[in-house]
Amino acid sequence: MTDHRYVIYGAGAVGSVLGGMLQRAGRSSILVARPAHAAAIRENGLNLKTLTDTYKVEIPAVERVSELTPRPGDVIFLCVKGTQTTAAVADLATVFPSDTPVVCMQNGVRNEEVVAAHFPNTYGALVLFNAVLPTPGTAVLTLVDSVMIGNFPSGTDAATEAMIADLVAAGFPSVANTDVMAVKWGKLIGNLNNALLAVTDCYWQKAFATPRILERMRELMGEGLRVLGAAGISPKDVTGKFDIKAQVEHYAAQTIEFQELPPGQRAYPSMWQDLHFRRPETEVAFLNGEIVRLGREYEIPTPFNAVLVEAVNESVATGNGAGQFPLERILELVEQRKQELSK
Repeated sequence: MTDHRYVIYGAGAVGSVLGGMLQRAGRSSILVARPAHAAAIRENGLNLKTLTDTYKVEIPAVERVSELTPRPGDVIFLCVKGTQTTAAVADLATVFPSDTPVVCMQNGVRNEEVVAAHFPNTYGALVLFNAVLPTPGTAVLTLVDSVMIGNFPSGTDAATEAMIADLVAAGFPSVANTDVMAVKWGKLIGNLNNALLAVTDCYWQKAFATPRILERMRELMGEGLRVLGAAGISPKDVTGKFDIKAQVEHYAAQTIEFQELPPGQRAYPSMWQDLHFRRPETEVAFLNGEIVRLGREYEIPTPFNAVLVEAVNESVATGNGAGQFPLERILELVEQRKQELSK
């Protein structure tokens, strides 16, 4: 084991995969998870499924950070939703010293500044793999991709490189990036599609293989890019993962295969999982809502993003799960909003 320990705070699907694979690679890790998930792991270990294998990983799991004793070399991977960041920081501050490195393994672009106010050694991370948590004690890696880490607000250091080395050893193609927040703005543009897939009950592979859905995804991201342009924000896409046209070409020959994927191999955004499991909140305010707020500030219309914010919030309020809004209904609502704006 290495001298440091990875504390995975908010170990849902992504956090459990991170911690499980790090632990399996000999990098000491511990999960702070929901009660049922933590209890299942303590009793039977973490059932970790990848695209090719299934592993039983023996990894410590607790329900509360107060159960931990800090030690030199601790690194916190913050994996909670943006709505929970402020509370998570307050919780972590009761146990860990302020110089503990905290890595925001989260969507959105506002978490780092909240964390840095209490933990100056803050890092941003771009997480490009996809995972689901079907049952307590089981985490499934559905799309394998990279992790990118950099200092907040910019730069890299020796700790960055050490984390990258550990993630590579764990099986994640990972790199350091000196401008990670610009890359996270780029991912935010791609993540605008999370809401669309959640409310229409669609998984990523099928979306990539369906031209009609891809066209809507292009429109949605184009709206976001116009807003960022007006705000003077320059998102970066050093990975090429947010180029939908390129993804269309890549998946074009596999359309039938992806449309017929069995449920266990389908990759859904975390927002779909929130609706599917009837959770009380989502990150829509930190993704599409970010674009709507900036659009209002810079007087750029955002009808598509605004409709999706409302659709996600209504889905949460009704508790009807994912798929409450068929694609045709979303497009009708967007067209209505455009007509209202043109008056």
